[in-house]
Amino acid sequence: MKKLLFAMMFFPFFAKAQNLPRLENDTLYTTSGFNMYNGRVLQLATGTSAAGYFRFIKFKAFRTDTYNLQNSSLQVSKLKGLKSSGDDGYSIRITGTATHLDGKQEEVELVVNFDKAIESPDRLPDEILVPAEFKNQRKEIVAEEPKQKTKPVENVKQKTPDDIKNLLIADEIKKLFDLYKAGALTKDEYETQKKKLLDRQ
Repeated sequence: MKKLLFAMMFFPFFAKAQNLPRLENDTLYTTSGFNMYNGRVLQLATGTSAAGYFRFIKFKAFRTDTYNLQNSSLQVSKLKGLKSSGDDGYSIRITGTATHLDGKQEEVELVVNFDKAIESPDRLPDEILVPAEFKNQRKEIVAEEPKQKTKPVENVKQKTPDDIKNLLIADEIKKLFDLYKAGALTKDEYETQKKKLLDRQ
């Protein structure tokens, strides 16, 4: 029992030493050093999936239309539920007010994989825009140079085949249609979002 109490006393110091994200006094301290807190305005960029959805920012429940958050700002009103997802990193629930490009505002509750949204692990565009000082925090693993000279292998990112991209877009259009049928979208909203998806083909 004494060992357990001892470990619990020193865990916060251990977490800081390991540069793990933590939530203290309504402030989220991320791995990159960028802090999120009540009242802070986060600038969202664009979704990085083929259909324009965010990969690391999701609605808490009942909505999948994260593409509507593109280029919007989010004023944080509450942070809670810091969670580790193992290899997938850490996530937190953010409640706040999203202000869209057209000026419309809405209250949202999001689950954000913040470290990956701040700096995409796949060299894709970032989903949350932060100052440059909080970028490139990940350490690259540098292998020792081989003794024998070998021809360097060019690291070429594999492109998604067109047929898979088309299937993804068709699936997103079906989701939009389901939302339209359920009354969550007007016909104009459905047609506008459908056109955006088709234009990506």
